[in-house]
Amino acid sequence: MPKLTRYNFVLWADHCEEAAATIFITELRKAGLRVKVVGLSRKQANGVFGMALVPDLTLEQALPLAAQTRCFIIPCSLRVAQRLNNDPRLQTFFGQARANRAKFVIGQTNGGHWDDLGLPASNDEVVVYPDTSEALMMFARDMAAVLQRN
Repeated sequence: MPKLTRYNFVLWADHCEEAAATIFITELRKAGLRVKVVGLSRKQANGVFGMALVPDLTLEQALPLAAQTRCFIIPCSLRVAQRLNNDPRLQTFFGQARANRAKFVIGQTNGGHWDDLGLPASNDEVVVYPDTSEALMMFARDMAAVLQRN
């Protein structure tokens, strides 16, 4: 039986954090992992500091791959993520990825609650990434090494 292809997804939308997104994309790809940038639409979106990225896939195109998710990275603040949460496709994606026991990597909450997004409550499945660039770089490298082994 053929081995199932596993994906690591990075969500990209307006006001996401450019540094976090690009560090994760770079480090995971350097480790030889399959990484796809997923956007709510095919259009380019501008990050919090104006950097524009064009996603590899739209959320609609990524939905059939949701059950093959190894890791889903949400490089934005809780406030931005809550705005994105109004998209029912994102909730569907999260549900399918959760059923696959995917890891979710999220930005700082600043006192809010990520569980409002329908993410798992378990600390084994949801990890908050550091908010400084140097710590984030090390975190992304360590995460890539762990994902590479699994």
